[in-house]
Amino acid sequence: MRPAADLERALARMTFRVEPGRFCLVGFAGAPVPGDLAHLAAGPGQLVVEAEGTTLLVRAEELDVLLARRPDARVERDLRWIRFDVPMSWEVVGFLATLTARLAAAGIPLGCVCGFDRDHLFLPERYLDRAERILGELFAAGGGR
Repeated sequence: MRPAADLERALARMTFRVEPGRFCLVGFAGAPVPGDLAHLAAGPGQLVVEAEGTTLLVRAEELDVLLARRPDARVERDLRWIRFDVPMSWEVVGFLATLTARLAAAGIPLGCVCGFDRDHLFLPERYLDRAERILGELFAAGGGR
């Protein structure tokens, strides 16, 4: 599929789906070790390494083993992952700003994950139905699960 080249085309063509399962955001001090990275293998997942520490976004079923290695980790549980299906050029301006403004106006807390070709959101499960409705209204193609 050819990447959307501008915001208007991205919004008009966009569909989305909710990845199956639940996810957890896990933060801990220090750099990751290979055992930490193994929790990303099932995908989808995300790794962010900063001077202040490491953050992993992993499937919920990975959490117990990860916490056994990282008992002091901070955790946000019961997150759902929304994947936007249409690839976009890096020249597209405002896609996430448009989505997150609408979701923020509805009081929905969220995080964003960016892949090379497409963007993703993760949010607490209790907000999923509301987020799906708002995104479905926003995208001309209708979107959906």
